Amino acid sequence: MTTLGERPGLAGVSRYTARHVALDMGVGHDPARLREAVAAAVRAGAIDVIVPVTDRASRALLGADGALGAKVAGPSREAYLSASDKAGLLATAHQCGLRVPVQHLLASPGNQLPPQVGSGWTVVKPAQSVAEVGGTLVNTTVRYAQGREALETLVTSYPAAAYPLLLQERIIGEGEGVFLLRRQRRTVLMFAHRRVREKPPAGGVSTCRVSIVPPPDLTGRCEALLDTLGYEGAAMVEFKRDAATGEPVLMEINARLWGSVQLAVDAGVDFPSALVQTTLGLPLDLPQAPQVGVRSVWELGELDHAWALVSKSAEALHLPPGVPAGWGAALRALLDRAPGDVPEVFRWNDPRPFLAELSRWLRGR
Repeated sequence: MTTLGERPGLAGVSRYTARHVALDMGVGHDPARLREAVAAAVRAGAIDVIVPVTDRASRALLGADGALGAKVAGPSREAYLSASDKAGLLATAHQCGLRVPVQHLLASPGNQLPPQVGSGWTVVKPAQSVAEVGGTLVNTTVRYAQGREALETLVTSYPAAAYPLLLQERIIGEGEGVFLLRRQRRTVLMFAHRRVREKPPAGGVSTCRVSIVPPPDLTGRCEALLDTLGYEGAAMVEFKRDAATGEPVLMEINARLWGSVQLAVDAGVDFPSALVQTTLGLPLDLPQAPQVGVRSVWELGELDHAWALVSKSAEALHLPPGVPAGWGAALRALLDRAPGDVPEVFRWNDPRPFLAELSRWLRGR
C-alpha cells in the first residue's frame, strides 16, 4: 500500500504501508495540483486503485480516472456532489420517506433571517462540507446559536463561499449510522453503529461507538435514497434518533470512508478491502453476520471529550438540557470501560500509528 499526503497520516506510518509519497504544502487544497501529484505517484508506483479519504481529495479525484491512470474508489462525481449537498440531500431524503430536520435556507450573505428561526437553539450548517475559495478547497464547520441575536452574529462570520447556509432545528438524541456498500444497485455489505460519545461532546466525530443490528426502520429507506442519488460505493448514512419521539432523523451522508469504519472492520466487516475489490471488479468474499455489541474507543478522542467537559461549561459546549459538564461527567466518561472494548488506533502488532498520533496530540497541547 502507498499513501500520499502533505505529511504521513496514521496509515502512512503503519507497518503495512510500503511507502509514503510526500506532497508539497498546499497541494491538497488545490484540485489541479493534487490530480497532477496523484497521477505522478500512480505512474511511479504502478498503482491500480486510489482511495480518497478526505472530502477535499474526493472532490478533486472522483471522476478523473482517465487523467490519473488508475481507478478511483468511490461513487461517481455527480453522486458524490449530490450526497454532499446537504440542502439538496434533505429534500431528496424527504421524498424517500425519511424524516429530516426542519430547516430554512439562507442563500447568501446579507439575506435577512427568516422570522420563524432563532427562538431557541439553531444548528447552522454550510450546504457543502468543502467550499472552493479562489481555487483553494477549504473545510467548512457546523456551529450552534442560541437565540436570534447570537444567530445573526454567527451567520455573518461565515465566508461567502460557505453559503448557502442551512438553519436547522436541533435534534436531541443518540446518533446512529448505517454503513452500506452498493454495487450495481445492490447492497453487498451492511453494518450499523450507535454513537456513545462524541468530540465535541454536543456532536461531532464519535469517540466511542458500538455495533448494532442495522435498524429495520432505516435500511430500506437508506437504499432507496442511495438509488435515487445513483450512488455506487461505500457510504455512511447518519441519523439522530429523536429522544422525544424515537424517530430517526437524517443528518447527512458521509460519501467517503469515515472515521468509525474501523469499528466495522473489528466487528468482521472490512469495508475498505471490499471497496477496493468492487472498484477493481473482483469477486467479494462476503463475511458472515457482523458481531453486535462490539465497542470501539478512540483513545485520544476520549481524552479530548473529557477535557472539554472539564474546561468549558455546559452552556459553552452547547450541551442539551440536563446534560452536565465538569469533573464528574469527565470521570464517568473516562471510567466507562469494558473488558471487550477495542482501541481504535492502538494495536500491539502495529503500534506506530498510535505513537504518531500521540506525538501530534501532545504537541498540540
